[in-house]
Amino acid sequence: MDRSPLRRRTAPTPPGAARALALAVLAALAAGACGESGATIEVAAASSLRHALPRIARDFERAHPGLGVGLRFHGSQVLATQIEEGADADLFVSADPLQAERLARAGLAERSAVVTANRLVVAVAADSPWRSLGELAASDARIAAGTPAAPVGALARAALALLPPDLARGLRGRIATEDPSVRIVLSRLELGEADAAFVYHSDIALAPGLRALALPPGTPPNEYVAVLLAGADPAAAALFGYLLGPEAQAIFRGAGFLPAVAGVRTR
Repeated sequence: MDRSPLRRRTAPTPPGAARALALAVLAALAAGACGESGATIEVAAASSLRHALPRIARDFERAHPGLGVGLRFHGSQVLATQIEEGADADLFVSADPLQAERLARAGLAERSAVVTANRLVVAVAADSPWRSLGELAASDARIAAGTPAAPVGALARAALALLPPDLARGLRGRIATEDPSVRIVLSRLELGEADAAFVYHSDIALAPGLRALALPPGTPPNEYVAVLLAGADPAAAALFGYLLGPEAQAIFRGAGFLPAVAGVRTR
């Protein structure tokens, strides 16, 4: 289901027409007519969703015979740029609400909703000697982080700003790499290219070889926003709704994600 080739988007359907078509498709699905659609819903999703979204997509396909889901993963800021430049996608799931708002301002969003959330951690190997951020900052450890444009990088900077200045300065001085997606940041730790990494709780929730060092309790969680794109295949409305349903939400929780912290917002 992970499909990397990009196709060009066609001209967006006028918002009113897209909404009417989406409602028509949902009605057909409810009546059991979805098996005849043969549509493939193209999803561009934040790389931190690799642990959860494929399972959600498989369950959705089983529940909706005849509908397929194609997944493409990358950093949210990269995907938003690709969509702006015409890359084919029906649904965008961003780890950064700002990227979702960016597409809305560009007239590329039909509607959006917060579907889950995550929290930042500093991951280290389970057998590493560091038991606190202070110990890590005082060591010669190499820390991997995201670029400022990446959601995980922006969140790390927000967390550092909440720390005592000396501790924050020590940790910043240990940052050895900055990468455009959390998947690359985590791989630095997994491959031994870094000794610690600013990643999400979901990245280590199912990894017995890693553990987390505590960050300040005031560190904000990260919201994930699903965007139904203007001009999307009408069947994409069914997947948009499915992400908010109990089956998908259970998978998110099982993969270490949090409930949507601000409830559901749509536009």
